[in-house]
Amino acid sequence: MALPNLSEQVFRFLKERKNRVLSSRGQESAPFELLIAIIVMTFVIIIGFNALNALNTQTCRGNLEQNLEQIKAGIEQVVKDKSKANVSFELPGCFSEEQSRLKIIERDERDFCSYYCGGSLSQCTVLQFSSPEFTSTKCLRISSATVFPNADSCPIEVLEGGSERYTVSEWKSTESGIEPGQYTLVRQFNLFSNAPVVCAYKRKV
Repeated sequence: MALPNLSEQVFRFLKERKNRVLSSRGQESAPFELLIAIIVMTFVIIIGFNALNALNTQTCRGNLEQNLEQIKAGIEQVVKDKSKANVSFELPGCFSEEQSRLKIIERDERDFCSYYCGGSLSQCTVLQFSSPEFTSTKCLRISSATVFPNADSCPIEVLEGGSERYTVSEWKSTESGIEPGQYTLVRQFNLFSNAPVVCAYKRKV
């Protein structure tokens, strides 16, 4: 009876020894496994933030593109129908107002005009937004003779509220361009010329 008991004791001793070795190895590898987990988690967080930033940027630019299409449609409507239209330019928060410009530009380059307006035009007028991060150009299908004059040629009394509610904005200013705000576009009657004259009245805040 002594032999079986001895064998059983040896088996138990070897089993306990094995468990101690495995436990010791597990404790030694735990810090390394934790480091790997932290590194993986960091990469996951970085990738998640990058994806979120990319989505926000795409949404922001999409909102701007939609706004530019509305302004473009308003200008073309006023020039074509000899009417007036209310439009607004809202600069999304992802763009810096100091570094962003929205301008009406005339170009006389065939390659440029063909690219943005199609056909074989040698002259064209475009609505162009530019910033360090993003640029968008929209073809304005209006006469190249269209004029966006200053306050001297735009009587503010044509709008209800006059100077108390509006100021005249020169939309073809090469320096500041079109500032963010709400506008009423009015085509003025010109007795001596068929060239469209569009006055931009900015609503006071």
